[in-house]
Amino acid sequence: MSDELHGIGHEVVLVDIYGTCDEARPYPILRRAFGRFDFIAVPVHCGVDFGTVEGPRVTHHALAGALAARYKQDFLFEVTGVRGKTTTATYLAWILEEAGHRPALSTTDESPVGRPSVTPARVVEVVRETSGPYVCEVSLGVTSAADYAVFTGAPYDYPIAGGSSSALRAKKKTLLESGAEVMIEYREAVKLSLVGPKVHRVHTSDGTVKCDDICVEFEAFDIPFHDRCFGLAAATALTSGLADREDVEAARARGPVPSRLELRRNELVDAHSAVNEQTVRYALSVASDLWGRYGAVIGGTLGGYCEGVDPEAVAEVLQERIERGELVALKLKGELGREVERHLENVDLPEPGPDTPIVRIVRKGD
Repeated sequence: MSDELHGIGHEVVLVDIYGTCDEARPYPILRRAFGRFDFIAVPVHCGVDFGTVEGPRVTHHALAGALAARYKQDFLFEVTGVRGKTTTATYLAWILEEAGHRPALSTTDESPVGRPSVTPARVVEVVRETSGPYVCEVSLGVTSAADYAVFTGAPYDYPIAGGSSSALRAKKKTLLESGAEVMIEYREAVKLSLVGPKVHRVHTSDGTVKCDDICVEFEAFDIPFHDRCFGLAAATALTSGLADREDVEAARARGPVPSRLELRRNELVDAHSAVNEQTVRYALSVASDLWGRYGAVIGGTLGGYCEGVDPEAVAEVLQERIERGELVALKLKGELGREVERHLENVDLPEPGPDTPIVRIVRKGD
């Protein structure tokens, strides 16, 4: 975004708070900034002291929206939430493809421009370099350029900005400020107290999606998580007018989107770099819904992700499920597994056998 601002004639100072900018720029790059500015753009998750500066502050989401609006030629769908962003965005793109469109899809897993990224700045690149419709997964909220803001829900929250805010609070703020048509599950809208003429509450149950005057059926998936993601995508595509029921049916026939949370026969796999006590709790709750009693394999790394993982908190989640009688077998591996094991009390479970349904949770390095 600094390059974009400089390219259209603004004076720019880039503050490299993480020390990752190793390329020369035609404007100053500092580790700390001082003085007064006309405006200061700060990421919503920033908890770092970057200097003594004065001037009105905007978020990266707001700035990205203003820049993206200069290039946008078609519908811009932005997908945010704590869980299910990539899956929902991909389902939405599939439905649009079945309707004859060629959506530019940008998610954690793929991007039409450069390496995959879910920062708000990527929205600017996507609308500048491609033709729409655009489907962009965006972390921690949506930009003001979005026509449709799809909120995938928040089964858990987590701290950002050094603990001074939370992911859910940041997302809600951008939803309210975006001016977009907001697509959100009914229960999430109630939880966030989101109401208004642009808030569309989506009900998905047993393969039936209802939203406003829309009602469409599809073959339910094995995991309810995919039903919710597909339901949101279907409601969004139909509300926009870019697709119809037949397109939804054709997209469903393509099968489930590969996602972080995958069901492989009697094994539920949750493997990514953001594993923490909240994601573990969610994966185990899905396993409980599927099987009632299950085993778990937990491992991976401790470092890498910006907010980290608390092995003691993960151990508390496991202890809770053991005491409920749900978690009946356990294997702990790797750096994370060793640290979790140190905090478990009086646990002597067998390792999962070949006939035991398993939750496999792996925290990957970045």
